[in-house]
Amino acid sequence: MRERFHELARFGLVGGFNAATYFGGYTALVILGVPYLLAALISFLVSASLGYWLHEHWTFKGATPTVRGWMAWLAAQGSATLLNLALLALLVDGFDMNSILAQAVLMPVTPIATYFVGRRFVFSRA
Repeated sequence: MRERFHELARFGLVGGFNAATYFGGYTALVILGVPYLLAALISFLVSASLGYWLHEHWTFKGATPTVRGWMAWLAAQGSATLLNLALLALLVDGFDMNSILAQAVLMPVTPIATYFVGRRFVFSRA
């Protein structure tokens, strides 16, 4: 039980780092004039890749990262990101919300799902 708590704490710390990486990259790209959905995709690829490495090495204390594991993590993260993109487009285009504010509102949408999917299907030693 104690180890699971520590695992959740590590997941949260890595997730916070990834969220900051994602949101910082997204915001910078939008400010530079990159369309918001493309900015979201680019930021996703960078932050999800960093997240895989950090989770494999630290959160779940797994083996050496592999291409297969990275692809599985990108697939899990990609599913969550598709949900994020759909909701982002709904808020921005449907409700005329500022694109940066909309992404800030959506930041907590995916972490719980990606924890369970990652733990069960991606990080083998978890």
